Amino acid sequence: QFPSCHNPVRINGSEANFSLPRHREDEEEGADRHPFLTDAWLVPLFFSLIMLVGLVGNSLVIYVISKHRQMRTATNFYIANLAATDIIFLVCCVPFTATLYPLPGWIFGNFMCKFVAFLQQVTVQATCITLTAMSGDRCYVTVYPLKSLRHRTPRVAMIVSICIWIGSFMLSSPILIYQRIEEGYWYGPRQYCMERFPSKTHERAFILYQFIAAYLLPVLTISFCYTLMVKRVGQPTVEPVDNNYQVHLLSERTISIRSKVSKMVVVIVLLFAVCWGPIQIFVLFQSFHPNYEANYATYKIKTWANCMSYANSSVNPIVYGFMGATFQKSFRKTFPFLFRHKVRDGSTASRTANAEIKFVAAVEGNNNNAAN
Repeated sequence: QFPSCHNPVRINGSEANFSLPRHREDEEEGADRHPFLTDAWLVPLFFSLIMLVGLVGNSLVIYVISKHRQMRTATNFYIANLAATDIIFLVCCVPFTATLYPLPGWIFGNFMCKFVAFLQQVTVQATCITLTAMSGDRCYVTVYPLKSLRHRTPRVAMIVSICIWIGSFMLSSPILIYQRIEEGYWYGPRQYCMERFPSKTHERAFILYQFIAAYLLPVLTISFCYTLMVKRVGQPTVEPVDNNYQVHLLSERTISIRSKVSKMVVVIVLLFAVCWGPIQIFVLFQSFHPNYEANYATYKIKTWANCMSYANSSVNPIVYGFMGATFQKSFRKTFPFLFRHKVRDGSTASRTANAEIKFVAAVEGNNNNAAN
């Protein structure tokens, strides 16, 4: 029979190590001598790698967007907001979670117990809503291409991002009520940072609320947006009035640009769903399955799922680098010493950023000529 968890810190429903059963010989030899398991160094090492890659990559993304004027588009503002959530998550949450594996208990006090759990929930919630906003943005561009050019501005994206953070703080506030320090035992008396609910019903309701708000609802909304986008793909952006070759060329070019950006957003959303799905489903199973029993097998599964969720914060910049042509050009212009070939000032990055504007100007010019 397994007692309560070794470090039952449930940050967004994830636990660290579960405790091994106590034996009489352990108590006789010394209660404070807990075993140093493989995960005590392997998981923190993996988290350190995640932090290194994530902090460098996301910082570069924000730096490139802020440095180059042509990168300050509505979509890139959402990407910068996503990078900011990843940085806050990596700095304020990952190190504390990493310490749960080598240490026998929580050592940072009650305030940090609440603060770390709350901030992690806020950043995860902000990530979900930002991805939903990005998907809605791409859907709006695809379904209403010309109208979107007049309404999708960096200022609107910034206002939406601020509202996302305010909403995330509000949706995550229940964490402050239930997260607290609890006394426990694992090779001696320990303190644990964990969620404590008045009843099992409260616990299940809270976990279901987290699952719906931070995973299911965003995924369903994003799926709906991309269903609309799929129906729209391949349809002409606008019907030119006089079969002007330049208008046709700009139309094809604009469709190509939008398609590439939309594919990048799809990959980012899919990575989020794949990385966070296992831990979300596991926590639901753990709370609602009547015959769930904590053992070493479930612990290993949950540790793997936890690592998957944390890895999501470091993979997005890699996606931008491989799939975002504009990001590639801007990276090369910002750090030319890292690349063999120089990038000309009149590169595709600049032309790509202004292609939609040129397209609208050409269409409106043709319409005016036709009217005259």
